[in-house]
Amino acid sequence: MLIDFTARATHSELMDDPDCNGTLLLRTVCQFASINRLVGRYRTILRREVLVDMQREPEREYHLLDMGAGGCDIDAWLLTAARNLGLKLRITACDIDERIIAYARSNYGNVPGLKVVYKDLLADPINETVDYVFANHFLHHLSNGQITTLLKHWYPLVRRKMVFSDLLRSPGSYCGYALLSLFYPHSFARTDGLISIRRGFRPAELVGLAENAGFVRRSRVQHYHPGRLVLTLTSKPE
Repeated sequence: MLIDFTARATHSELMDDPDCNGTLLLRTVCQFASINRLVGRYRTILRREVLVDMQREPEREYHLLDMGAGGCDIDAWLLTAARNLGLKLRITACDIDERIIAYARSNYGNVPGLKVVYKDLLADPINETVDYVFANHFLHHLSNGQITTLLKHWYPLVRRKMVFSDLLRSPGSYCGYALLSLFYPHSFARTDGLISIRRGFRPAELVGLAENAGFVRRSRVQHYHPGRLVLTLTSKPE
């Protein structure tokens, strides 16, 4: 059966079910850390969008909010990278699955500058100003309407940038991941990864979402190979 990539899929991932198998869930979180390291491009993205920006004022401390942080491996890397550059950064990492929160705390709970919290940022947003918002593979879990609402709420609270790294919806992305995921068995990684790509975006769609939220002039969409789209919203100068 041919897959239609013209529109975003609407069916949910297995991991999004609060009653999904806990063993498979945590194995998937562990495997996604490896997959993201291989193809997620998050180190390049965070260096360019966050670390370089922090170096404009290297003497001050910065606060980053990670939406849907998962296992927090990205946050741990970013804190180390910032520290190696002599930069001061603290991160609040949010997730809505208590099992994933426990997993993240057990692995990275002692990382200086990292606070892992249970938080549904759609139902109960944090009304606190931060320097950066970052999210990896978060937007594709939301409907277009939820994304617009999220951008409208958070943009006034962000002093510098919002950076959303997500998936390009395309046959190439789908086929490439279908092959890669064969090396990550006995988890949700294959099934959910393929669903994620079908729930992903095309560049014009992310531009349209920023426009619907009223921030198209402050937005930029970049394509990173393989299969990566990054929406960046830059705050107005103070």
